[in-house]
Amino acid sequence: MSGHRYNTKLIYFVLIVIVLVTVSGYFFARQKSTPEFRSKIERVMFESKNKSPKYILTLPDKSDVAVKPEIKNLEKTDKELKSVDDFVEAAPLVGKLKQEKDLASLQFVINNPEYSEKVENYILPKVGANGKKPWIVYGKHEKIAPNFYKVAIVLKNIGIDDQIFEAATKALPSNFSLSFSPYTVNRAEKISLARKHGHETYMDLLLASKNVLKADNGPLSLGLTASSEENMQRFYKVISAGAPIGGVVVVDGMIDETTKPQVKTAMEELSKRGLLMIDTTQENVLNSIAENNLARKKADIVIGEDISPETIKQQIIEAEKIAKEKGQVLVVAMPKPIVITSLKNWVETFSPQLSYEQMKEQEVTKIKRPFALVPVSNLVVE
Repeated sequence: MSGHRYNTKLIYFVLIVIVLVTVSGYFFARQKSTPEFRSKIERVMFESKNKSPKYILTLPDKSDVAVKPEIKNLEKTDKELKSVDDFVEAAPLVGKLKQEKDLASLQFVINNPEYSEKVENYILPKVGANGKKPWIVYGKHEKIAPNFYKVAIVLKNIGIDDQIFEAATKALPSNFSLSFSPYTVNRAEKISLARKHGHETYMDLLLASKNVLKADNGPLSLGLTASSEENMQRFYKVISAGAPIGGVVVVDGMIDETTKPQVKTAMEELSKRGLLMIDTTQENVLNSIAENNLARKKADIVIGEDISPETIKQQIIEAEKIAKEKGQVLVVAMPKPIVITSLKNWVETFSPQLSYEQMKEQEVTKIKRPFALVPVSNLVVE
């Protein structure tokens, strides 16, 4: 019996030794295969068990030499801005733009009851009892000297970015027209403020996105699958701005035979309410829709997604060419900082308007830059 017990203990001992050796081997093998991290940051970044970091670490720049960005031509004065290249390169940040002087308020900065009516839960523009239309009453007529070409500029999608809104209303000449996004927060107050600084005001009318699988223009756009009643409700929400507007700027989107009925209905309502329509679509579908007594104008130049300095330069050159050929040009632009500053610098190159008497007195024989900035309503015809 003692021999049997001895054999049993020996077997247990051997098994225990085997287990210990196996565990020790596994432990040392794991330690050997564990990567060595030079710092805690590397461990946070690369250790497999760190599924997602709780903190984002920003390391200080230990360089002894401060790198200064190269800024070209910011020292140039307005008189030195002799070419389109100059004023595009010299475009500063919008926050640095100087405020315009003499931004006289428009006559109406809040809705005039004579040109408003309540429809369902909306306060909508309407033609007055005297037959006058809101796009004229709420607009501003600008007198232009002979032999000058009219240039109208509309900034669309205003109101989303407060800094851009501030620059557009205060740092741009009052003859810049502003079209507000329907998603603007406190849009009535912002529209009224823009009008206090002399800017004509409009609303963006959004079409359905051209790429509906990747983008959506939101619940205030004319929907592809929405009923005609739902689209009319959306349209009412857009033009029920809470402050004076002269009409809408139709932003590029899905516009074809399928969506034509939706747009046709909106155009009929615009005509009925005495509002104007600015067409910025790439296609010619809106022009093919006839609507009596609708004040309308198609944009000649649309500054949109490509806002490289070279592209802006070429578009401004093209705008001047169109103005000389037609006597006028309409430019509609997204309010990106480089676009705003480039357009402001461009307008500042325009020659002052002089009467014949003033030209004689100042011995001016030729106007170098005969362009005049006007509100967009000055280019629209019914």
